[in-house]
Amino acid sequence: MHPRVHRFIRFASIAVTAVSLTYMAQRGNVRADVTAEKLNQVTSATRDLIDAVTPERPVAIHAFVSREVPRDYVTVRARLLSVLREMEARGKEGLTVRIVEPSSFSDEAVEAEEKYGIRPQVVANRDGDRVQEMQVFLGVAVTSGPHEQTIPFIDRGMSPEYELVRALRTVTQEKKKVVGVLRTDATIMGNFDLQARKQQPAWRVIGELKKQYEVRSLNPGAEIPKDVDVLLVPQMSSMTTAQLEHLKKYIDEGRPALLTVDPMPLFDMRLSPSEPMLPPPGQNQGMMFGMQDQGGEPKGDYLGFLEKIGVKWESDKIVFDTDNPHPRFAGSPPQVVFVTERPDGTKPFNAQDPVVAGINEVVVLFGGAIKPAAGFEAQFVPLLQTGTRGGFNKFEEMTERHMLFGLQGPILPRQRTMTNASEIIAAHITAGETSGEAASKGKNVIVVADLDIFGDQFFVLNERGGDLDGDGIDDLRFDNVTFLLNAIDTLTGDAGLVELRGRKAQYRRMTTMDALTKEADDKRNAEIEAANAKAEAELKGAQEALDAAVKKIQDDATLDETTKAVLLKSREEAENRRLAGKRETIERDKARALKATENERDKAVESVRAKVRLLASTTPLLLPIVLGFGVWLRKRSREAESIPSSRKRGAA
Repeated sequence: MHPRVHRFIRFASIAVTAVSLTYMAQRGNVRADVTAEKLNQVTSATRDLIDAVTPERPVAIHAFVSREVPRDYVTVRARLLSVLREMEARGKEGLTVRIVEPSSFSDEAVEAEEKYGIRPQVVANRDGDRVQEMQVFLGVAVTSGPHEQTIPFIDRGMSPEYELVRALRTVTQEKKKVVGVLRTDATIMGNFDLQARKQQPAWRVIGELKKQYEVRSLNPGAEIPKDVDVLLVPQMSSMTTAQLEHLKKYIDEGRPALLTVDPMPLFDMRLSPSEPMLPPPGQNQGMMFGMQDQGGEPKGDYLGFLEKIGVKWESDKIVFDTDNPHPRFAGSPPQVVFVTERPDGTKPFNAQDPVVAGINEVVVLFGGAIKPAAGFEAQFVPLLQTGTRGGFNKFEEMTERHMLFGLQGPILPRQRTMTNASEIIAAHITAGETSGEAASKGKNVIVVADLDIFGDQFFVLNERGGDLDGDGIDDLRFDNVTFLLNAIDTLTGDAGLVELRGRKAQYRRMTTMDALTKEADDKRNAEIEAANAKAEAELKGAQEALDAAVKKIQDDATLDETTKAVLLKSREEAENRRLAGKRETIERDKARALKATENERDKAVESVRAKVRLLASTTPLLLPIVLGFGVWLRKRSREAESIPSSRKRGAA
């Protein structure tokens, strides 16, 4: 055989072998996830769920995935297709997976919109310096007989495996579990505003729960139905005595509940525990020209109710924490608490409780503090806690009442009560069965001292992800949504999705940078506290001088009442002018001191960052320099070895 023909046959054989092996691997769905976090392979629970699908109750998955997506969505698309192919490979006859790549105005796009309600989303595509809009399909419909669950769009912050498994679990269930939401003054289920004559939408938390549960709005004045699997009570302090009795009966039966008690609900300050119940719909609400409505019915003894289930809550106490791990939120008040691992290594989560499994950080907005009630035998497991560099403020210190506009706040006070102790914001309370007069079937309650923790903004952020600059790395991640869903799942006894919610790309904080800048932050906080204390002391001294002058005139027995009144008015006006001037000077000096403190802190942080940048830019150069120097030494050594001995210096 001619050598040229022989080489051609060998090349053709190699090509056929490569194509055959590729085809076999593709048909066999042989894949390996070699990443560190293993996010591209499904969990064992997911595989068990796929294996449980039978021909007797078939399931069809229709995925509409665009062929071209912006760079920000490449990872989401890849993970979605990976999970779908894994399902297709493991699925038996009962599971059908159909992947469609629709384009705009194609028959597949029309089918997705008309049959399943899946529409393309307009997203920004950053290509170099240009930003243009793209219509992207990343939706899935899961059907099983009459049951259908649609995922309209899988955004950057959503886990494709979690969304698919949740939809698959929902359509294969005979009946959804029921989450009951009590109708309190906190209308998270939505409400019709009679004054504005428009419908208030439900909170996003309700829509998220409906993806997995049957959500019902319950009348708090009636007994809670027996088929309710878990109860959600928003702002429990807005309940009457009769309503609390129904709630007590429900909890004493051993049925699970999630109770929220917020000392300062930012979404509606009228729902604060210190305020009266809102009047019935249609009546004038608010305060006008000093006239305030009497409100609705009197509130029940919610503090006593909580103590009976093992929780003590000071309803006028608002916690703060001076530890703030996010430079982009450096200007936020300390009452915005970032519940995450502290610089000193303390962990605010109880790793043994599934409610906080896989949680990295939760944000609490002007929340309260709870602790175990004295003398009550129950298991009190803290779920969310502040750090040890914080304390609290009282409600009256952070609010004021305006004659025209009613209760106003939050107002950030100059002084804060430092406790340097960790405060508990949320806890899981369980108790065994008891007998006697206080007989009950045990307790299973989660109490959260903040309702703003479940605000709509956290659900939007959860969908869009924490990659703010589009570089594929999470800049921040708040797990408020995960915390809520884990709490509901744990209370219902179904923790099958808890592991999946925690399967996210690891959020890696620059801990070394945090440690280097900690000293500057500590110094800034100490100087701020000192400036506030000095201002308060000087103002207090000025006020004491005024009070002493007034008292001296009042105690002067040689003066008649008319003369006293004239002198008091004159002295008070003079002292008030002097006090106002001194207050302005004190505030100006305080602002100057705080500005200097901030500048010193910024200089110290910038110095640390400059050192880090220098190390980052020079360290990569060291290896090639060392390698080049080693090559040069080896070359010189080999040159020296090749020189004859007779030619070397000093040879005879």
